[in-house]
Amino acid sequence: MAERLEGAGSQGERVAAFEAAYRHVAEWRYQVALEGEWTRPGADADDVQATIGEGEWMGYRLSPGAVDMREPGSPAWKLLSELEQVALQRLGGQHQLQNVVTLRDGTTVNGNLLHYVVATRDPATGAPFPGHPDQVRTQTAAYADREVLRRASFEALAELEGARAAGTAEVRDPAQRQAFADAAYFLVQGPEFRRGSDAIMRTFLATAHTRVFDAAPVLPQAIDLDGMVRGQEGFSRVMHEQLRPAPASTGTGPTSATTAERAVPTRTRPGGGLAR
Repeated sequence: MAERLEGAGSQGERVAAFEAAYRHVAEWRYQVALEGEWTRPGADADDVQATIGEGEWMGYRLSPGAVDMREPGSPAWKLLSELEQVALQRLGGQHQLQNVVTLRDGTTVNGNLLHYVVATRDPATGAPFPGHPDQVRTQTAAYADREVLRRASFEALAELEGARAAGTAEVRDPAQRQAFADAAYFLVQGPEFRRGSDAIMRTFLATAHTRVFDAAPVLPQAIDLDGMVRGQEGFSRVMHEQLRPAPASTGTGPTSATTAERAVPTRTRPGGGLAR
């Protein structure tokens, strides 16, 4: 990426360089999956390469009681519980909320949706059947909107690369920090693959930040879920509070914070319905 960006003389060339870097990270993630690393039970490495196509979507169950293998009180449980409450507050009693994303030129595009799903209840008692409580779920944006959002992410990073090339990039500059937060939000809102998107996005964003600011970052722990649940303003607030340059490496671990255990992803089957 660095070599290609050094030779880039226009915004378009910089956008292409960041997209190529993203593709490279996606291929790395696929190769890792082929080696049997970072795969879930029942998952296939090909899912890491398979895109979320037209009419398909991926989602997370935010309600910890509705997700298998979540120990009450664990960090994953607490994270999901917090985000579930954020989602419920934003839903405000409605069953669906459309996140609308404002791009850097002021235009808007639809992002992901939040759903409140009412449980099937026992007609005799009115209580949810065991193991099937009310729950909150996310749903990825439509295919065409996700394409626009990923492109917007690369464009925002290309702006920052232009500042770096001009010698004006500054990691503490509020406007430039916001530009990076925007790039991160657009990318989170535009996942491409059925599996592995979180690792791809985090690795790519850490690499891009290191390039444009000459500083490896500590990313927020739940950057993908924050983006899907909190909305653009809430996500920007989390980035403002938590994004920071990483301390000097000691050689003992990664430079960016790891992501907490995730909720079980789902996707639509052909013709409708959900599949693990």
